[in-house]
Amino acid sequence: MLVTPFYNGQGLGNQLHNFVTVKCLALDKGWKFGVWLPERFKGSSFMNLDMGERVIGGFGSVEGQKPEVLPLTMKYWYKEETSDYDLNFALIQDDTIVHGNLQGEKYFKHRRDEVKEWLKVEPLNMPEDLCVINFRGGEYKGVADFFLPKDYWERGIAIMKFINPDMKFEVHTDDIEEAHKFFPEYRVIHDVGLNWRSIRYAKYLLISNSSFAWLPVWLGDAKLILAPKFWGRRNKGYWHLEQNKTERFLYI
Repeated sequence: MLVTPFYNGQGLGNQLHNFVTVKCLALDKGWKFGVWLPERFKGSSFMNLDMGERVIGGFGSVEGQKPEVLPLTMKYWYKEETSDYDLNFALIQDDTIVHGNLQGEKYFKHRRDEVKEWLKVEPLNMPEDLCVINFRGGEYKGVADFFLPKDYWERGIAIMKFINPDMKFEVHTDDIEEAHKFFPEYRVIHDVGLNWRSIRYAKYLLISNSSFAWLPVWLGDAKLILAPKFWGRRNKGYWHLEQNKTERFLYI
């Protein structure tokens, strides 16, 4: 069995990426799959996630590090240590706890239809003239390399208005106060379930460099997805977290 842990320190996007990637590997190998510490799932209010096989026992004092005591039947611990694709990922052995970034589509794009079912949520009927903006504030505000400047959002909005001069905008965010500073004229929404579902079913999207938005956007059928070029290092001008590259996004 392959197992992935859910940690309190993970965001919902990180949890779902680990879930999807490790479950896909387990299926590819013909092994069982389970989630360790499933009670820490941050999307339980709007998503019914099948946690797989029950994982019993285990203890770890530091999140993201090898547990002092592995759960029952587990023999190994594997942590992805690269921001690009892990060339050793396919060599992971059975009975391993797997943790990491795990956000590259090469890990799971061959099972996209299945992933849609795993992460199924109540659909939303989103208007054709609405662009959903995914704005990440919170701890990003204190990280100059990650926090996207106003010119990124202005450029994205200009592109959307070029496509449709009557385009409307709605901001979905983890940080209402900061979002109002950037988008004082638009509706701002902070509701994890509504945010995720709106991003999943939007026809037009302008997103941040956050793992929260990546999967729902990638699973959706939006007509245009604008995303920050260089992802984690747009402000520096070079790629960081190369896993996040996908042909489905238009990077600006």
